[in-house]
Amino acid sequence: DKPGVTGRKMRDKLRQEINRVIREKRTKPNETIYNFVGVGPLTGTHRAYYAKSASEPAPNATDWTEFSASDYEKIWNSEDNRFSYSQSENGKYSIILFRVKTESEEKVVKKIVLKFEGYGTAPAGNGVTVKVWNFTASSWQNAQTGTGGSDEEILVTLASSLTDFIDANGYAYLLARTTNPSNGVSAATINCDYSEGSVTVEGIT
Repeated sequence: DKPGVTGRKMRDKLRQEINRVIREKRTKPNETIYNFVGVGPLTGTHRAYYAKSASEPAPNATDWTEFSASDYEKIWNSEDNRFSYSQSENGKYSIILFRVKTESEEKVVKKIVLKFEGYGTAPAGNGVTVKVWNFTASSWQNAQTGTGGSDEEILVTLASSLTDFIDANGYAYLLARTTNPSNGVSAATINCDYSEGSVTVEGIT
């Protein structure tokens, strides 16, 4: 695309997202949606990373590589323009890490919903497993799994012990990995079309 055309497309995406947020705020004033629209590298707010590993690295592990600017654009909207990461190391999963920056005070949060939209493929079968980081236990918990070979929404809903899942700076972390690893011959591939977090608080945000 020419620069002018690309700029118009980006502005249209941002305008659509702003209008959607306005509509949602009218009907759900105590719920705030956090997504990656307009996010790029080094924004200081939401972040996304990818890695290959035989385990599930902690958010502060050195395994992670941050998305590039063009990678981020692929998860701005749910429009089938997916970020894809593929690798073929035996026993290793393809993994994405999402960091969501919330603005609500921990003590007033009533519910958190973290969403991954995409799919995974691997030699032993399709599917993506998503988990949320528990800061108190220092572990990935609340696993939810999809089995599709095409886009599906996988949700992690948290309604208790919420301060375990948001740190003092308001960060929550969602991990999404291929349910099965590569066998060293065929790749494990994770595809992400969109991700978001929603926070519901007591009263009005």
